[in-house]
Amino acid sequence: MRKVLLTTTALVALGGISAASALDIKGYQRMTYSSWDDTASTETGGNNDSKFDDYTRLQFAHSITTDAGLTASMRYRINNAAENYEEIKLSGDFGSLAIGDFTSPGNFYYNSHVFNGTFVDDNAQTFDGVSGSAAASLMAATTVGVSYETPSISGFTAMVARGDSGTTSVADPTEVGLTYSASMGGAGVTAHVIQATADDSTGAAADEQDNLEYGLTIKSGPIDARYTYASNETKSAAGVTTNDVQTSEYSVTYKASDALTAAVIITDSKDPKDTTNNPKLDQTIFAANYTITKGLRLQASYVDFDYEGATNNAGSQTNVALRIDF
Repeated sequence: MRKVLLTTTALVALGGISAASALDIKGYQRMTYSSWDDTASTETGGNNDSKFDDYTRLQFAHSITTDAGLTASMRYRINNAAENYEEIKLSGDFGSLAIGDFTSPGNFYYNSHVFNGTFVDDNAQTFDGVSGSAAASLMAATTVGVSYETPSISGFTAMVARGDSGTTSVADPTEVGLTYSASMGGAGVTAHVIQATADDSTGAAADEQDNLEYGLTIKSGPIDARYTYASNETKSAAGVTTNDVQTSEYSVTYKASDALTAAVIITDSKDPKDTTNNPKLDQTIFAANYTITKGLRLQASYVDFDYEGATNNAGSQTNVALRIDF
């Protein structure tokens, strides 16, 4: 992270602020090579089973604190120039109040490594009717809204967020989340639950959303074990569930040293409501992150997948990436 001083000390009468105006800039750039073998495609007419991908994340952040202890902060994050998060947040003894598309239960309380992008676990395949990660989020980077998070009370923290879908949709999602963290027998335990809902976007589009996610994380020494389940339902204008993508994600990571972390991530996803295609995905990821030196890491993964659906597809993919953080 680099902190850039943009101005000299500024005195602001409102709230009695006296602080140097500084902008924190951080991010990373990653270059990934992927090669795969699958049963759903053929290497003809120029089609082939390998590619390079580039990915850059750039984040700007700034905060000020009043003499009364109120902290006001801003954040702007750009992911590969195609996705961005923006936010202004006020925080203090009362908890925090945010306006933007970054802080929401679905984007803060999840524990999925795949949703988080902890490892370079890319899969070039498209699997219709299922999900590659267990996550309920509806608002992250897509819907600007207002969120409130309570301070931690006896290990419990709660958050609620309400989004505005704009002038051409009345979906206006709502997310509610609860986490509990404690130490038990020398291990750190965190449990979470998230409910994310959105109304039908037009009143007759049959795209009402009702998502539920819950999970458990147990950390003991170098071992981190996680389980997450998500049920993401789509409902008709009459309120009948037409799709229900049910995804379970299991993972174990092992920090072998300060430089090396290895992981196994297993995902199974299905939609029992789709009795025509009966989509089902079984996916296993073997991944590792290795720090070459501070700010420079090597990432690798092997992804094994078996998909049944409208077009069955089974195979594997190998990913190797070089990432530099700043």
